[in-house]
Amino acid sequence: MLSYLRTIRFKAYKNMKNSFQDFLKKNEKIIGSIASSLSIIMFFSLIEIFISNMQGRSKIFIQPLATAFNGLFWSLYAYGKKDRFFLVPNLLGLILGTLTVMSIFL
Repeated sequence: MLSYLRTIRFKAYKNMKNSFQDFLKKNEKIIGSIASSLSIIMFFSLIEIFISNMQGRSKIFIQPLATAFNGLFWSLYAYGKKDRFFLVPNLLGLILGTLTVMSIFL
């Protein structure tokens, strides 16, 4: 009886997992567009740190440096996969992160 219940539970989980994966696959472009837009908004938040660094009020460099490296490696991955949804926002993150880190030393 216990084995039977486990089998039913596993099948229900497997069906639920497959239906969620199907949903994601069908809506891949919409989800990719939303994710790219949110990444761009997140990377534009570096402009505030950049301005603070240029005015001499802040010397934050860990977050922009991490953003730059993250953008670099995701851009390399996206370029290899030829995936513009990953490439565009991560190139922006690479550029803004690098500029923000450089602004600390100016």
